[in-house]
Amino acid sequence: MFNEDIERHEQLAGGCTTCRDDNLIYRHDDGWWAYPLFHVEGTCRAGIVIVLEAPNFDDTFNPRKGRLTCDPDTDPSGRFMCELLASVSLKPSDVFFTNTVLCLPAKKGGKFPVTAAVRTACRPWLVRLIDEIAPGVVVAVGCEALHALGQIERHGLQLKTGVGRLHDWYGHKLLPLYHPSRLGRVMRPAERQQEDITALVPYLESVGWRA
Repeated sequence: MFNEDIERHEQLAGGCTTCRDDNLIYRHDDGWWAYPLFHVEGTCRAGIVIVLEAPNFDDTFNPRKGRLTCDPDTDPSGRFMCELLASVSLKPSDVFFTNTVLCLPAKKGGKFPVTAAVRTACRPWLVRLIDEIAPGVVVAVGCEALHALGQIERHGLQLKTGVGRLHDWYGHKLLPLYHPSRLGRVMRPAERQQEDITALVPYLESVGWRA
């Protein structure tokens, strides 16, 4: 069921041109526009959707990628995320990764900031994904993802106080986590982040999860 819902979502969202029409997303020097990225290996078999902030440049324009990646060879953040998932008997393919915005935002000051306009334009796709997949748990990775989910339904959570615990939200459980990046591990050491993700264990046990 999850796979059918994911496929339907990707077919619909993949044709969206709203942000391109409004110049809210990045256009490469070669003329190619950024486009919606999806976690093509994700199945959501464990009933968990993991929400990050936005795609990165390499996933979008590296010809060997062209998709949302999370694997040990992607980058240090991806490697640590895989370690976190493995610590609770999960693989990236057991969950479904997505972003608060599906396309790489327009470049400004050497970065690709997620503006309020692009987040508002993309919010219906995030809502639709969550509604169609109906996961048991939605994981917000980082404060920006947590804030974006609060715009779907107010939760009143802050990352530093809500991290590592399951909260009721929008008919699901919401788990705030710090970002697995190097900066995220400065703000929240790796050992603490490994403790935080164990909040998924009672949920996984309740659904009879088998790796």
